[in-house]
Amino acid sequence: MGINMEVRQGISLVQLSGTLTSTNSNGLVAQFTAWLDRHAPARCVFELSKLEMMDSSGIGSIVTCLHKVKKLGGELCLAAAQGKTATVLAIARLDLIFKLYPTVDDAIQALAASPPTKP
Repeated sequence: MGINMEVRQGISLVQLSGTLTSTNSNGLVAQFTAWLDRHAPARCVFELSKLEMMDSSGIGSIVTCLHKVKKLGGELCLAAAQGKTATVLAIARLDLIFKLYPTVDDAIQALAASPPTKP
């Protein structure tokens, strides 16, 4: 799994690629937690356009990241899911937990328009 993180318009953008499974899901949580500690924008977008596959451990790691952001008073949304990843999100009904956006730009625009909350 590849992870790229940057701040765009005051929003943490986390770009995932490859597969997110039990073999690497803990790595996502560790890297994301370290990112939050250093950069602190608690409004986050996970871009999933290059994520080819995700299993239940991958789902769990993204939900864990959501909880970490919520503790900081922030928000985490998902953007640009395609193919198998979009199917997994739909089957797991993650639309009930996350805001889902068709593009990264849509997600960033929505988060930028909403003021950050306090924890």
